[in-house]
Amino acid sequence: MKKSAFILFFLLSTVSLSAGDFVSQFLEKCMEEKRPVNNINIGKSMLEKMALNTDDEDLKKTFRNLNSIRIITCDNIRDSRLYFKKANNLALEEFKDYQELVSLNEKNAKIHIYFKQESEKLQDLIFIGLDDEEKLSIITITGKIDFASISKLSDTLNKEIKIDKHEEGLPSIDKGTK
Repeated sequence: MKKSAFILFFLLSTVSLSAGDFVSQFLEKCMEEKRPVNNINIGKSMLEKMALNTDDEDLKKTFRNLNSIRIITCDNIRDSRLYFKKANNLALEEFKDYQELVSLNEKNAKIHIYFKQESEKLQDLIFIGLDDEEKLSIITITGKIDFASISKLSDTLNKEIKIDKHEEGLPSIDKGTK
C-alpha cells in the first residue's frame, strides 16, 4: 500500500512539475539542434539577490514574490517564425489548463500570453512573442504575479537595454514593453 501511494504521489508530482515548465518542454519537444536558441534561467536565489540590489520597493516586492523567470530568445528570423508556431502549438496542446490572456497579431508584432493560477501565491505566465524584427522571445514567470509590477519590470529592463546600447555606441532598438 505504501509503495502504491508513493508511486501515485511521484506520478502526480512529476505531472504538475512538467505542466508548469513550458521552457523545458519547449526545449525538449520543439528545439532543433541545427536551429539554436538562447536560454536564460533566473531562479529564486538570483531573484532574491536582485531584490537586494534595487532601491525600488515595488521591484523588490516583485522579485521576492517570484520563484523563477525563464527566457528563450532566437535572433534568426526564419527560426524565430518556426519556433513561434511550435511554441504556440505546444501551449495549446500541452497547456490546455492555461487561459489565453492576450493575443495580438499585428504587422509589427505577434504576442500570445497564457496564464494559470494554481493558488493566490502561485501563478504561471507564458509569454510568446515575435517583435518588430521578427525575433522570438519566450518568457515564463512563476510565483505570485502582480501584472503592474511585471509591466514596470519590463519597462525598466527595456530602458537598461537602451542605455547599455548607447554606452556601447550601438544604435538603440525599441523592442516595446515585453
